[in-house]
Amino acid sequence: MSEGSTKRDSNALSPAAEINVAPEKQMYTTWPDMIRHWPKTTFCIVSNEFCERFSYYGMRTVLTFYVLNVLKFSDNAATMFFNGFAVLCYATPMLGSIIADGYIGKFWTIFSVSIIYAAGQVVLALASTKKQGASIHPWLDITGLLIIAFGTGGIKPCVASFGGDQFELGQERMLSLFFSMFYFSINAGSMISTFISPIFRSMPCMGQDSCYPMAFGIPACLMILATCVFMAGSFWYKKPKPTMNVFGEVARVIGRAIANKSHSNESLPHWLDHYMDNHCCEHDNFCQKLRIEKRNKKACQKIGFIDDVKSLFRVLIMFLPVPMFWALYDQQGSIWLIQGIQMDCKITSGGLLLLPDQMQTLNAVLILVFIPIFQIIIYPLCSLCIELTPLRKMVAGGFLASAAFLITGFVQLQVNTSLPSLPGSNEAFLSVWNIAKNGCDVSVSMNAQTHKLTYQEYLHLYDDKEKNVPSNYYTIHDASKPPSMSFDFTGACPDFASNKPKFNVTIPKLEGGKIYYIAVTPDGILNPTMVKPDKPTEGTGESAYSILSLTYNQNFAYCRVDGVTATDGYLCDPKRPSDFFYWERAYDYGTDDIIENVVYAPGAGSGNAYSYDFKAVRPGKWHLYKMGTYLAKSVTQKTKGREAINSSLSETGQGDEITSQGGVYVIAVIDDNNTKKIEYFQVVSSNKVNILWQVPQIVVITAAEILFSITGYEFAYSQSAPSMKALVQALWLFTTSIGDSIIVLITALNLFSNMATEFFVYAALLSVRHFMAYGHAVMSSKISININLF
Repeated sequence: MSEGSTKRDSNALSPAAEINVAPEKQMYTTWPDMIRHWPKTTFCIVSNEFCERFSYYGMRTVLTFYVLNVLKFSDNAATMFFNGFAVLCYATPMLGSIIADGYIGKFWTIFSVSIIYAAGQVVLALASTKKQGASIHPWLDITGLLIIAFGTGGIKPCVASFGGDQFELGQERMLSLFFSMFYFSINAGSMISTFISPIFRSMPCMGQDSCYPMAFGIPACLMILATCVFMAGSFWYKKPKPTMNVFGEVARVIGRAIANKSHSNESLPHWLDHYMDNHCCEHDNFCQKLRIEKRNKKACQKIGFIDDVKSLFRVLIMFLPVPMFWALYDQQGSIWLIQGIQMDCKITSGGLLLLPDQMQTLNAVLILVFIPIFQIIIYPLCSLCIELTPLRKMVAGGFLASAAFLITGFVQLQVNTSLPSLPGSNEAFLSVWNIAKNGCDVSVSMNAQTHKLTYQEYLHLYDDKEKNVPSNYYTIHDASKPPSMSFDFTGACPDFASNKPKFNVTIPKLEGGKIYYIAVTPDGILNPTMVKPDKPTEGTGESAYSILSLTYNQNFAYCRVDGVTATDGYLCDPKRPSDFFYWERAYDYGTDDIIENVVYAPGAGSGNAYSYDFKAVRPGKWHLYKMGTYLAKSVTQKTKGREAINSSLSETGQGDEITSQGGVYVIAVIDDNNTKKIEYFQVVSSNKVNILWQVPQIVVITAAEILFSITGYEFAYSQSAPSMKALVQALWLFTTSIGDSIIVLITALNLFSNMATEFFVYAALLSVRHFMAYGHAVMSSKISININLF
């Protein structure tokens, strides 16, 4: 779910939060009276909240994909980037609270920070209009996100409480309805945006097969609209003046108490009481103000404030396990999304895709469903057997979160079966691919291992369970000193092997940690060609394709032909990026899709072959064409339409229907005077586990949130002193920042090569932290906390 759906979201304060009240008026409880006396300006605040939540979650939902595919960060770097951004978003509310409470007030804080917030969204949207590799990346993107983090954090502590300020005593029923509307607007904004932003992302635009400018631009427009809507009520809002910087006062009390205690031999009931050692009410403005209000010359504001700070410390004990909970929960937008990329997104036989980032919508929907279910059914039933205290709810929620990650780990174990095996840093994997000639068999020997390959066969780099063929590639343990290989040809073989049926080939030095294949072609035995085993990360069901072209070294077009017949003509349309993929030479200021000029092994053939880069291609029916030297797409020229490209196309004879997802393939284009044919080599298995297997872990983590997050915040808020409520809210949000910092730290240490292991470790860490923290909470409560905790 979106955090905003619960009281974890800082925008959502309790109805009691910081409301300046006028003398009590008549209580309005009937609908006609409430409608007549309702503060109309609150509709501006609720509408503002809807737009702001739509803006934030719309941007946040697709951010990981943007970092992976445009900024080209690795999985680990993308995780650190996403959760590092979350760290800032949930650390800055403290600053927003200080500014609002101590300096310019809530209204001006919301307005000024909203302008900054909208500017950050615009900067990010503008940055996304530039292609990957542009010089503005990632610096302009980071600038925009830093501004957004300050903006969303700055207004978090202010909006809900500012809405509450518009009500007076006697309007408690109306105030409760306002917060219900407020929570609904949070959920509506986040739920809608998490569903439609991935759709915007997946649409083609600006010459690309995805549209991040739209995915970021629409949230930017919503944030501008949110600011305008908020300002629409500016002349009618009640605008309480700032009173006291609570955070600064708490820090000052703690600092002076510690200093005084270090110089005092006197034993006091609590170390904070040492603040009073040198306190003088005559020099304290707050004490003087209290004396005037109470008409009591002996009144001391600091005595009550110190008691409030003591209660703050007692409440903070409840926060001990909270950061670890958020360290698990906030992986939904980063590591769980990366898991979703490795899964099969097709959910119907007709090919309907459920995008990985759309899975976050389920969380937002479930929280709306679960809240009444827990309140009306589960809690009353459980109360028949055991007293449901806040501590017990939070313990249950913590263990449910651990269970969610255990489920995630077991799902990942199945996902791992379709992931590529990678060699060690000094190793290399080597496959052999026989595309010599129909009827020509090749026996390959290396290190006393012999494999016989018929025509079109290759050594599998993965376990192909559909064909019941295990992986049987060669492992070279020292890539810098690979052994020689022997090739024995039998049957009707090409000319190069007819006169010399056996070849001993010396393999050149290879790069450690890489995967290679040797293609046996009609013209000879090629030297090893490197492959990229990385699955596509675009998130719309793609598979990755490379081309190995014999003799031909110009441009290719891969065009969608679903529903197109030969009489239609103009099969390729460069202006439809999701239906047109290409491999080109010398485009976009010198980019070249040929990544390797592959030569034949000495004495085992002559000529050249060309290895083209891997491109992510969406599901559908496709046809491969040669374009010669024609440039269909380049930033140096205007993209031309179907008529222009049609005259430059020539047939390869290759047509293919892509139904699976996540596979990595090499297409061999054999085109010389004697032979014209197309062959396929699958390097990495397709995704096998359906994305709907993520549903159980999302259901469990959502139930955990109901028990842990909502209960924890409500309890901490209710037990904190009135003067500490805003600070408790900011500190609650800060626990999210700490939780995301834990994710960044563990990811930066790069401790796990297996995501399943990582999920199991997170589950264990939360369970252990739960036992430790609540053991401490139990002991502390028995000693000093006089509240109904258990």
